[in-house]
Amino acid sequence: MKTTIEMPDALFRRAKAAAALQGLSMKEWLTNLLRREIDAPTLPASQGDKQQEIEAFNRELDRLANRISTVWQGPQDAVAAIREQRRDLGA
Repeated sequence: MKTTIEMPDALFRRAKAAAALQGLSMKEWLTNLLRREIDAPTLPASQGDKQQEIEAFNRELDRLANRISTVWQGPQDAVAAIREQRRDLGA
C-alpha cells in the first residue's frame, strides 16, 4: 500500500538521517517504527495522564525540531546532530 505523509521539513530530515544511520530506507525505517509502536504493550492511563504525555511529547518534538533547524547545513550536520542527541540520551 502507498500513502502520503505530511510532516515538517525538519522532522523529515531527522527521520531520513535516523534511517540512514541504521542503513535503512525511509520506507523500511517507517515500517519498523510503525510495527514497534503497534506491537508495543500499552499501559492503561487516565485521560489526564495521556494529555500530559501528549503535551510533553509535543514540547520535546518542538525542541528537537528547533535544534535541528538551527544547525541544519546539510546531511552531515543532521547525522552529527542525531548522534549527539543519542549520546545525550545514553543510547
